[in-house]
Amino acid sequence: MKTIRMGILGCGPRGMQMARITKLLPEFYTLTCMSDMNETALEEAGKAFPDIRLFRSSDELLDSGLADAVITEVPPDVHMEYVAKALDRNLHVLGEIPAVNSIEEGQFLWEKVNSSKALYMAGSNPNYREKTRLLYNLAQQNKIGKVAYIETEYIHDSTGMKDAWRKEYEACRYCTHSLAPILKLIGSELRTVCCMSTYDRLKNGHRHNAMSALYSTKDNLVVRLLTAFAIPYSGPPHTTKIYAEKGVLELYNDKARVWLPEDLSPEVPQVYEEIIFGTDFTYRPADLKIIDEDLFRQAHYGHNGSDLFMMMDFADAVLNNKPSPIGVKEALMMTLPGIYAAESAREGGALKTIRYPWD
Repeated sequence: MKTIRMGILGCGPRGMQMARITKLLPEFYTLTCMSDMNETALEEAGKAFPDIRLFRSSDELLDSGLADAVITEVPPDVHMEYVAKALDRNLHVLGEIPAVNSIEEGQFLWEKVNSSKALYMAGSNPNYREKTRLLYNLAQQNKIGKVAYIETEYIHDSTGMKDAWRKEYEACRYCTHSLAPILKLIGSELRTVCCMSTYDRLKNGHRHNAMSALYSTKDNLVVRLLTAFAIPYSGPPHTTKIYAEKGVLELYNDKARVWLPEDLSPEVPQVYEEIIFGTDFTYRPADLKIIDEDLFRQAHYGHNGSDLFMMMDFADAVLNNKPSPIGVKEALMMTLPGIYAAESAREGGALKTIRYPWD
């Protein structure tokens, strides 16, 4: 296999973005097909990519023989169904997150991936952001020491977004963006959780304005996660504060603030060093025709360029028979805690023990 024939299930905004990023990597991918039940979305995909096959159902695409791998850009309630169908056909899968929609699906995915000949990778682009690389580098150099407490937030005012599923979705289940980077840092699973919801306190049509979960590991590291998709907000959507043995890290989309003094005595002024992130946006294959330049920029710059690096890593694993960069265990470690948090919220904040298929 010289390049991966890529099929994308879903022609919505995210599916179109991933299709354009696939086009940015012709040395790795050939975009061959896309599918969607929505005729308007399918028509837009046809205009943008006139050289590919279009299907009105994901099943037709999976059975077409035109793809070696697929990206599952479908709603959360049917996501696992199509990941499983692709793996059954020995198609490699870059699976969107959250990886599963229930505890039972978690067990099913664990068994399905471990019995399939195809590669499964969780599409967690936060793992490829600059702030995440900075965090890993500091940890590997033992600049942080033992972590005591973490606060992480995903706040995204989606009240005007067209994604209908977000209105009913329990926001705490969309925890992967926040948990993925820190789980690799702490090196252990989250084991207990209690969570509470505001429900629709603001009366703006979303079932949950905000949800706050409190997690802990076996050795009492505590993580507070706020997810809010239906409150007025205009700041950075992803923020993380890490309180550790040797200082404090504050991570944002475009910068980090770091306080790691050699002397931790109270007399030393708490001066933070600010690190501004910058991604190389110059990469673009020669003579690549993109119909809409603005859409090209959205695809290239989207998620701080992390999607591009994630796609390169997926291709490297498939083409060179390497282990999955973000495998099923990592996928469930970043997804199942949100499902247990939702259970806790439904029970008024009851303490829940988080269980994993490998326990």
